[in-house]
Amino acid sequence: MLDLNQVIMEDLENVSRRDIDWEKFRNAAVLVTGANGLIATYITYLLLYLNDTRGLGVHVIGLARNPEKVKAKYGSLLEREDFEMVYQDVTKPLQVEGAIDYIIHTASPTGPKQFMGAPVDTILANVAGTYQLLEAAREKESRGFLLLSTREIYGSGSKDFVTEGDYGAVDPTLVRSCYPEGKRMSETLCAAYNAQYGMGCKVVRIAHTYGPGMLLRDGRVVGDFLGNVVDGKDITMNSDGSGTLALTYIGDVLAGIMQVICNFQDFVYNISNSTETTSVKELANTLCGLFPEKGISPRFQPASEQERAGYLANKLGFLDSAKAMAEGWEQKTPLAEGMRRTVRYFSGQ
Repeated sequence: MLDLNQVIMEDLENVSRRDIDWEKFRNAAVLVTGANGLIATYITYLLLYLNDTRGLGVHVIGLARNPEKVKAKYGSLLEREDFEMVYQDVTKPLQVEGAIDYIIHTASPTGPKQFMGAPVDTILANVAGTYQLLEAAREKESRGFLLLSTREIYGSGSKDFVTEGDYGAVDPTLVRSCYPEGKRMSETLCAAYNAQYGMGCKVVRIAHTYGPGMLLRDGRVVGDFLGNVVDGKDITMNSDGSGTLALTYIGDVLAGIMQVICNFQDFVYNISNSTETTSVKELANTLCGLFPEKGISPRFQPASEQERAGYLANKLGFLDSAKAMAEGWEQKTPLAEGMRRTVRYFSGQ
């Protein structure tokens, strides 16, 4: 039986109670790429939890490059018979024997520091990686393929909230565009495989996901701010704090991904908080207020040239998730509750 941090166990139980057709996974082999990432880790935990609580008999296959990170993250779970790890670069032909019923592709750099430090790797993880996995899914006649994408594919536009049919511009000559352009092509590959081979590919676009196990101090606002809270340090803003965020707790994103795989019929869905936005300054003030015992305050420090190079050149719209909500997805975790849960996890409670 899973024995994880209490916050994570509560999240898994809450998601398992949602109206999702879990029988789709019965006795299925499910490959999850990017196994060390936040969302992939939660997907893996959830499938193992469903084995323990519902006897689904899922065979979970994780794919990652770094065995040491995997050992640190999963520990004794690697000894389970229903869980195996494959160590390889996602851009290479998949080295997995036997059937794979579902592929969930989350592997990709996700932070500005990673984009700017390895833009070629970022492109290849998305484009070449998606191609190799689609080929594997086609050859193995997989039942489902889900690509995790991003709100950045929408590019810049005039709308505050974008639906699945709204698209703006992305400057392909900017190095920073390696991420959205890579994701755009990976989505097009999925659409092409659906059209040419009749595959059942689906896409979930997300934005600003946070929660237990996320990367702290990674150059992104939420990870840096929460790292400051955990460390008991003042929250440092590298701007005037006027930028806005729509943050979605990992439990809600996880539920949305599973509903898209098991319940929803269309090709692409936004899964993101569409009802609660906050400015960077408001987030800093909220975190300081939620944890008064930390004795921390917000402060301003100008961004370095390297940090500014990783910023988005244009304002992006938030994701309008009305389509997913109309089919049954709910964003259930308010910002304050999600932040408390995340800090509680990192505090070992």
